[in-house]
Amino acid sequence: MVKILKTLANHSPLRKRKSKSKTTTIRLLQWNILADGLGEDGFLATEFSPIFESADAKSKSYSANEFMKLVREAKLADTASGMASKFSELKGAEKRLKKLKESAEGYSELRESARKLREETDRSELVKLKKQFQNSPQLQKVDGEILSWSKRSERIKRIVLQARPDVITFQEMDHVQQFLQDKDFSARYTCMVDVAKAYKPPTYTGHKGGSPHDDLSPDKYFHHLLASRAAFAPKSYSNAYLFRSKRDAKAPGTHSTHTTHSIDTIDDDGCVIFWKKDTFKPVELGFLGIPSDTEKSEAVVALTLQHLKTDTMLNVLTAHLPSGDEHSKELERLAVLNNPSANWTARRIHFQGKDWKEVPYEKGVHFVGVTSYVKYFADRKDTHTIFALDANSRPSFPRIKSDSSSSQTNVWDTILQDTGLESIWVQSSHLQKT
Repeated sequence: MVKILKTLANHSPLRKRKSKSKTTTIRLLQWNILADGLGEDGFLATEFSPIFESADAKSKSYSANEFMKLVREAKLADTASGMASKFSELKGAEKRLKKLKESAEGYSELRESARKLREETDRSELVKLKKQFQNSPQLQKVDGEILSWSKRSERIKRIVLQARPDVITFQEMDHVQQFLQDKDFSARYTCMVDVAKAYKPPTYTGHKGGSPHDDLSPDKYFHHLLASRAAFAPKSYSNAYLFRSKRDAKAPGTHSTHTTHSIDTIDDDGCVIFWKKDTFKPVELGFLGIPSDTEKSEAVVALTLQHLKTDTMLNVLTAHLPSGDEHSKELERLAVLNNPSANWTARRIHFQGKDWKEVPYEKGVHFVGVTSYVKYFADRKDTHTIFALDANSRPSFPRIKSDSSSSQTNVWDTILQDTGLESIWVQSSHLQKT
């Protein structure tokens, strides 16, 4: 869903700035666009209905509501039978296999366990339903007419240029270079704090489990973020990159391995902030790394912009919390928001004189999660702060007890309580406080 956020000095999640300057209106677009690399990951749409089981004129047809009812019933059946847990086990086993060498201890046993789990999950109700509709002309059109990146990217650009927001926060963006090189889009927007820099996607060596020579290896991750001079935090070794590179390598005219073209243009998906070039001037860019015990890295993006006409200082932060509707996933999201026992790292660059230079955060500043990072900016004097994110949660999510909270909470409550910010949806009466 596309959301346009119009914020006013007296009716917004921004903190009021004590200034004699005129009221500044900021229009922000927040959008998880669905990464190109993840677009063919089994997403369903019912725009083309009725939905037939196959191209056979005699095959059974279903209305959009009837079809989605079948999907919901299959999911419920798999949850009740424990099959959903088997899918999670399989996903975990396959992730571990990717990190192990075939000669490693336990590799054969893990591979056999994954094989058995694969056989079990093939009998799930959801898999049966997928096979039942695998030749449906209507569902096959979804990839080409809705999920196709060539069509989606044009729709995204058209919506942005028509809506004309001042600031844009995207999640799952894996085409930063494309948008920066697009003539129409780049004439108005940028995510580069240094105009002398040209954005270049990071490169990988292709070694299984990652390599210290990769641009986004754990030791190089922050260096790449700061050196790129882009308000973009990719998720290193992402599935979006993996799926897209495999798909592009199979495209006509390419080889079975990564082509030079692929390496030069494929991005991991991540969070990015674009802004109007004729409205703002960037003055600070920072990142808060999300703690990880694997080779994968990701970060929160924090950008400070100066309004060219009024000198209003605006802090914009964006993030993408883990997905999943289970309570365990809400606990995982809460641990990203606040986890004092984890090792948090934040670095930033600041425009000084004629160049961008790294400047440490003030002595004594200590971050223990995403919300403490947001609060750091919200507490700054003479600035306004917007935190726009895909929280993958909802205000009504059942409150639960996390390791870092003294009482039951959820993502919604934690963000509001820890940061001191207000929700634009509550202020605009789209949501009621509970």
